[in-house]
Amino acid sequence: MSWTTPKRAFIGAAAAEGGTKLNAFDNALLKLGIGNVNLVRLSSVIPAHIEWIDEVHDVPIGMLLPTVYAHIESDEPGMTISAALGIGISENNEGGLIYEYSGYCTKEEAEEMVRKMVEEGFAVRGWKLAEFKVASASITVKDKPAAALAVVVMFPY
Repeated sequence: MSWTTPKRAFIGAAAAEGGTKLNAFDNALLKLGIGNVNLVRLSSVIPAHIEWIDEVHDVPIGMLLPTVYAHIESDEPGMTISAALGIGISENNEGGLIYEYSGYCTKEEAEEMVRKMVEEGFAVRGWKLAEFKVASASITVKDKPAAALAVVVMFPY
């Protein structure tokens, strides 16, 4: 298999319910347009000069998609669950970092956690943070299992 440095990336988040926790996760993937592909989990480094796109389209069924994601599922009624990704872009888009977090918390708490992670990641590398992006989703479990999901999907084209 040959891997290339990604050229474009999509950031998104969704929450969904389902008949099981796994179905809830699958339904959140479908909302983001990546429910019919195979996610290849990445660590969290963004290549230089990445182009950010607004939506996922024309992805073949079964494609291997390099993805950073945070997710959480629950079937405990009344529990609020959240997932977030914090994305830090360096000066001149020379690269960046993605940090993920999920937990039994509010969307705002998850977003604050990933902001702190990005700031620390940049500080220890001595990089200057030029731009911060966040993707987050939150849902309160009712009578069906639920999932919250945040993703960065990277494309080689």
